[in-house]
Amino acid sequence: MEIDLFCELASPPTRADTRPHPYDDLFTIARAADRLGFGALWLPEHHFLGDYSTAAAPDMLLAAVARETERLKLGFAILPLPIHDPVRIAERLATLDVISRGRVMWGVGRGVTTTELEGFGVTPETTRKAFMEKFVELRQILNDGQFDRNGETYDVNPHIRSLSDQAWMAAVSPESFDLAAELELDVLTGPFKPWPMIKSDLKRYRHLRPEGKTSYTMALYCEPNHERARRRAGPGILWAYRRIMDVARPLLARQVAGYENYRKLGWLAPLLDKTLSLGVMEKMGLAVVGGPDHVAQRLGELAATGLDRVSLVIGGGDLTAAETTACLELLSDEVLPRLRAASPSSGEVPA
Repeated sequence: MEIDLFCELASPPTRADTRPHPYDDLFTIARAADRLGFGALWLPEHHFLGDYSTAAAPDMLLAAVARETERLKLGFAILPLPIHDPVRIAERLATLDVISRGRVMWGVGRGVTTTELEGFGVTPETTRKAFMEKFVELRQILNDGQFDRNGETYDVNPHIRSLSDQAWMAAVSPESFDLAAELELDVLTGPFKPWPMIKSDLKRYRHLRPEGKTSYTMALYCEPNHERARRRAGPGILWAYRRIMDVARPLLARQVAGYENYRKLGWLAPLLDKTLSLGVMEKMGLAVVGGPDHVAQRLGELAATGLDRVSLVIGGGDLTAAETTACLELLSDEVLPRLRAASPSSGEVPA
């Protein structure tokens, strides 16, 4: 199981105003991840969400990271297709692929906040149709390196190498896992619903597409002292998860055509408003925080389910770059060797 990093680039209220900008921390963390042998750095694309994320232009940030690193893969997670022109996406991916010397990974999705969709003039009810139309066009451009418009053929420059083997899709609802299998895309999931529910989705996805790759995103923090790790990172992680619920709340709270399964998850928001704690998040499989033994055990359990990758959100955005780097070093020294030494007996995900 490959261990990646996922950076939301949040700016929580507990983050001191005198701290460097999240972008500065990003480059420090990326260099450390590259040096320590982590698999990939994933950045989302988010707009208009305030302190939840400052990742409005991930292609520009990943291009800068590419110049600071040598082997770390660089991932878009995800490109919200309904708000983009597929030609521009293809050009961005091709450019980053050249700059990074072939380290690009990319994922697509419909978008899961009404704020972002409506900010670009897109109504949520139209995203399913728009996603399919634009994905078909994007895949054709990435395969052929050219496209047709109004009877004219245009070549994409820089030249596009095959990027199909690095294509992922964000999946939350059961139907989206099925669609990922149908479109022959690997699957990115978490943390919108508890891990036991996701396990069932992954089992069905693997049945539909046995060769498909899977990745799960979760919060994590590790220090030598178990209790200190929980005191330090717990508040920030809880803040971040509450913000996830906040930005998704419109789709969780009301029936929106094309997002019916989000409404079915609406029970989570009021429940977590009352009961959310670090212990609850760990029981739901959304986080793991503590000493190396505790963290290694949980990641080992995930590896045993056959996951191909886990993307770690280190803390909740309020950690310093030094704290995040120290966490990565501890994972590299004491946790990852245990995962590599373990040999899961089966790739089957239990029902």
